[in-house]
Amino acid sequence: MDPLPSSSGGSAQSINTFDVKSGAKAKGSWRHLFVTGGVASLLFMLFIILPQQYASMSTEMEVHESVNHHDIIETVPVTIVCQLSGEMGNNIGKFLRCLSLKWWLESGAFYNSTNKLGFSARVALRHQDANKWVRGAKDLQRCFPNTNKYDFSEANNPEFANIWKTQHQLLGGDERVGVDPPFNEINNFYDEENIAIGLQSFVSEVSKHHALMYNSASKRNVSLPFLFSGQFQRIDYLADHFYQESRQFFRFDESCCKVKADPDENVFHYRNFKKEMPKRWNSYGFHEADPQQAANSIFGHLKEGDKVAIVTRFGGETAQPYVDAFEAKGLKVRVVDGQDGPADFCFLMSAQKEIAGLSISTYLTWAGYLGNATRVISYTMASSMSVHKVVELHNCTSPGLKGKFDFRIIK
Repeated sequence: MDPLPSSSGGSAQSINTFDVKSGAKAKGSWRHLFVTGGVASLLFMLFIILPQQYASMSTEMEVHESVNHHDIIETVPVTIVCQLSGEMGNNIGKFLRCLSLKWWLESGAFYNSTNKLGFSARVALRHQDANKWVRGAKDLQRCFPNTNKYDFSEANNPEFANIWKTQHQLLGGDERVGVDPPFNEINNFYDEENIAIGLQSFVSEVSKHHALMYNSASKRNVSLPFLFSGQFQRIDYLADHFYQESRQFFRFDESCCKVKADPDENVFHYRNFKKEMPKRWNSYGFHEADPQQAANSIFGHLKEGDKVAIVTRFGGETAQPYVDAFEAKGLKVRVVDGQDGPADFCFLMSAQKEIAGLSISTYLTWAGYLGNATRVISYTMASSMSVHKVVELHNCTSPGLKGKFDFRIIK
């Protein structure tokens, strides 16, 4: 399991401090400040007028595969603020992106032999404004026990907004929370190089200026600077590189299951966006394979007598055209419906043969990634390509993930 920081992110007594009232410097480096959101303007002045003992250091980061931890002379606490949204599948994707950034920073990949800093990164969550987040958070905490140690509202308060404004004053970007944050390269899709550039820039800034600001509403410290991630994880370099860590963190509680796939059963995830979003599915490009395309382009390789389970969140009658198409090919078919979201997720995870579904469905993606299927057919309709211009094509190399995902475009 990923080691998590204490609830306070480090107590006031355990870090070196600068007394912002008297101006007296406590023992230790000036780089460690313990302040509150109410002294943001004073903090700004401190950053400007205090001697910058690390200013002469090179800002060009060295990339290392591994670092001898005996070479690290100081481990700096840093914060990654994670903007969540949507239901359980979307939240898993955004949470995983933030955890991957944390693991990448802590791996030593951005170690600099000049300042010899290590990093202890903490993920701080921020939920979306719409009430949809409530169910998503409850499902995550019920079914993924490791998420229970997180406060899903930690960065949803005026105190954090003040901390955001302080970083804006120091480093630019937009003063509106969540808009155009510094180091925004980390929010690139599929671009390992740009994400690394964002992290290198962040590490460089930390080596020159670092403070801990206390959020009295959440009772946690937030580093200054901090990272802000609002991007979804996809099956990319980070998902590949941190596959085992991700599976360990997102261990599923089987009390959330109702039924499971048979060991010899393939599973088709019929999301049915047309029914879920009747006014928006087309403009959003949420096009799904029709019954004949599913039978021929997705499961055309199956043999007569092979088994397929269709899992859908809507009534079984909506899946009947797919049942008819599959049965016409001699397949044995059943429909699993009427379950809640976590139970559907469990069913997909439990499949040991193949699962198939729309690539933009985060339920399909993360159930395939975290689950037991030997093959995940993740398809995109060609008719959607004007909206969804990027198709995942990362060639995964991690044991257990290599060759697992079959990305395809259906015309």
